[in-house]
Amino acid sequence: MIRKIYLYDKMPEKLEENGIPIIDWKDLPEITRSLNNSFSFYGNYLLNGNNVKKIKKEKYIKAFTENGTYQYFRIKSVKKNLSGISITALHIGYEANRNFIQNAYVANGNGKQIMNVLKSNLVLDQPFLYESDVTSYHQFTAKQVNPIDAIIGSNNGNQNLASVCDAELDMDNYTLTLKERIGEDNGFRIDFGKNLASIEETVDDSAIVNRLFLVGGVPEDTDYNVEQTPVTFGYLSVSGVTEENVQIAKRENSECKTVEDLKKWGQTLFDNDRIHEPKVTHEVDMVVLENTLEYQNIYQKVARLKFGDTAYISLKNLDIQVQERMIEYTWYPTLAKYKSVVLGNDLEMYTSSIETQVNSVKKKLETRSEELINAVNNATQWITGNKGGYVLLDPKDAPRRILIMDKPNAADAKKVWQWNVDGLGYSSTGINGPYDLAMTRDGSIVADFVTAGILSGILIQGNVIKSIGSNSFFQSVLSNGAFSIEQYKQTNNVDYTKSDWQKDVHGGKVGEFIGTYNGNTGKANGSALINYPGYILSINQDNGSGSSTPVFQVPSDSTFDNPKFKLFGDGTLYGDINIKGSLTVNGVKIDTNGGGSGGGGGWNGQYPPEVTSDRDKRYWQIWAMAIGAGFSKQAAAALLGNAQGESDANPTADESNGAPGFGYGVWQWTDSSGASSGRVYMINLMTRAGVSDNPDTITAQFKLLMWHAPNGQWIATSAYPYSWTQFMTLTNINTATQAFVSNFERPLNGHPERSTWAQEWYNKFVNLKIPSGGSYIAPVSSPITVTSEMGWRTSPITGAQEFHNAIDLVNGNPTTPILASGDGQVVQAGSNYYDWYGNYTVIKHADGLYTGYAHQSRIDVSVGQNVKKGQQIGLMGATGPVTGPHLHFQFMDQYWPSSSAHFKNPRDYINF
Repeated sequence: MIRKIYLYDKMPEKLEENGIPIIDWKDLPEITRSLNNSFSFYGNYLLNGNNVKKIKKEKYIKAFTENGTYQYFRIKSVKKNLSGISITALHIGYEANRNFIQNAYVANGNGKQIMNVLKSNLVLDQPFLYESDVTSYHQFTAKQVNPIDAIIGSNNGNQNLASVCDAELDMDNYTLTLKERIGEDNGFRIDFGKNLASIEETVDDSAIVNRLFLVGGVPEDTDYNVEQTPVTFGYLSVSGVTEENVQIAKRENSECKTVEDLKKWGQTLFDNDRIHEPKVTHEVDMVVLENTLEYQNIYQKVARLKFGDTAYISLKNLDIQVQERMIEYTWYPTLAKYKSVVLGNDLEMYTSSIETQVNSVKKKLETRSEELINAVNNATQWITGNKGGYVLLDPKDAPRRILIMDKPNAADAKKVWQWNVDGLGYSSTGINGPYDLAMTRDGSIVADFVTAGILSGILIQGNVIKSIGSNSFFQSVLSNGAFSIEQYKQTNNVDYTKSDWQKDVHGGKVGEFIGTYNGNTGKANGSALINYPGYILSINQDNGSGSSTPVFQVPSDSTFDNPKFKLFGDGTLYGDINIKGSLTVNGVKIDTNGGGSGGGGGWNGQYPPEVTSDRDKRYWQIWAMAIGAGFSKQAAAALLGNAQGESDANPTADESNGAPGFGYGVWQWTDSSGASSGRVYMINLMTRAGVSDNPDTITAQFKLLMWHAPNGQWIATSAYPYSWTQFMTLTNINTATQAFVSNFERPLNGHPERSTWAQEWYNKFVNLKIPSGGSYIAPVSSPITVTSEMGWRTSPITGAQEFHNAIDLVNGNPTTPILASGDGQVVQAGSNYYDWYGNYTVIKHADGLYTGYAHQSRIDVSVGQNVKKGQQIGLMGATGPVTGPHLHFQFMDQYWPSSSAHFKNPRDYINF
């Protein structure tokens, strides 16, 4: 699960409130925290990220941390680099250091009392809570100092509070807690000496003390009139001390009046202060450990440690066990995983002035590499000696080869790597081979299986078997992102040397698979399989005996200007071809009866400003639908001329008020048998054609025309021997008009006047521009029910009052297709917007508005994709917090609305 990082202009009143998600990170953001020291955020954000202009200094970021909470950070630096902007931020707890303490003094108080005194003496009123669980009592002074500096910093030259109380400062957003210790001791054990080589292991044993000479105070019953002698004890030792490893030191405590008290106190120096153990740190790279199979168990154990927790560790070179705590970590907040941790027992190394600490953290973060995540190092360098094998130089003094073996003796070794001047190879049967895995000096690689990250400039060439009559061979080349097949031809049939073979035309290329791009923007937009002219591109079906027959084929005479292809079935052009979905030919949708039922593609409900009368609007609708269906303008005009002669383009024109045998509609559909009225006959045809629109509309009747003509009504005559498809592309108005009269209407008498009318409509409409789609449609099909209006309501999830920024729609189908309400470009597609929207799509429209579609069960589009009005973009669902499947449908005038005022009521644009 990817954890979001949120951006805020100012700190929210409720810390659980989510801000703007910022997701376009060039690299994985990091959080770094050190004990009584730094707590910071670093990220490298893409220059073309959606929110790059919103990320500014002094704004706030919220990110997920290792203890399972979201923490706030204030941005301290935003710097531009070659590929992004680097962001550094400090934990919000350091904002307390903007305050000031003139004078605060506690003569004898516990941690809670001291923290309360510090807060009560602050100059400014801030929302910070000052807490503590330290029960011991201390004297403390903070004078003319900032509060964080007083607690863990220089304290104006005095001992800071953390040192006085031997405590640690924990920051949880606005809560500052002085704790006796952060973290827990759950008995975690990590045997670095057995499981791992030391990982940046630092051991300082110069200050070890394992034997004590103890000096106490003067006994209570001593005569003070004579010279006094304190009690002493020599010597107190830990177990295992010998003359070879002993290190003796003196320790004094005047409060111990008896030898027994002195010994008890001395033992606490071993048991609690661990003075007999070396100062140790282990820096552990969690990224590399995570990808190392040998150390999965230990990685998982270290990953379970929290900040401040204790681990028991066996040192590699010393036969002792030490206690270490997690005193520093680097964390990936989006992945909720450690990048690295530091385990140590030298806590003094983490005490410094707060000013120095803050400045050093900022310098460290701001000067790091632009590439935050480098290539993962091979884990082999960390494998211990008993795992890594045995190295033999042969011969020892002047080696000609290097052997890495699983046995110390070459004669016994089975698993062997050998490296010499001729190459590198691996044998599983001993030093004499065979070497089944090898890389030789001539560039050859021999391997049964190759795993690689990046291969560049690859030539794949099979063995060329030359025989009499053989004059060509092929090779495959993978270069510059393209995979191509090249042909070489023999030039002289004399020899078979390399110079005897030359590339054929097209650079020798028969075909290739390449990436494609938009010529205007230069941006990648897909991929393509290219076939060069003069060659056949074929997809074949094998018959099981080594031969095959084509299923799909681009013939050799296919060219750029005259593309061709063939579909085969059962060895002929007439085999079975099954299509799931719709098939459109030259703008005509082919249905189950073989004809077209579509064709309304050019009508968007709008008219040019020149079209004003109701009559002209009827003709314009037919014109726009015909152009959208692929008609030439001349053929479209022919439809108008015939519509004028039949009905004046009136979709409810009835020749005899419903009597049988008479025509109905724009093109006067007539039952030639006389059994039914024209309207009934027309509706029966629509049922067969699958036209579900209102039959008394131009839209429905145009769709019927597109189906009816190629499904039996259109009959080519000798005078006009054009098919329906050919008619649609005719460019002579008179020819097109009379072809429609003769082939579709087929009247007893001719109608030359319709050519005149067609020419008039052509002249009227030919130069008018079809308006772009600015009107909106409902995003789900009918019957639509609005289950919740836009505006204030009681939330069905929380029960609280909320502003509902959309309307909720259902239509009886819980997974009904969701349609684009208008033409536009997808700017959001996924579940990475706000948590309560689930799967969410946003489309930007040409008029500056945005439509939003939330709670989808499936998203069918991607960011950057251009969509048309009515295009399916997903399915209705119940993702995100909902009470049931529905569509949360919005109109907005901003992509990231900053207030409820930027949401618009969908009812203002669509009549639900």
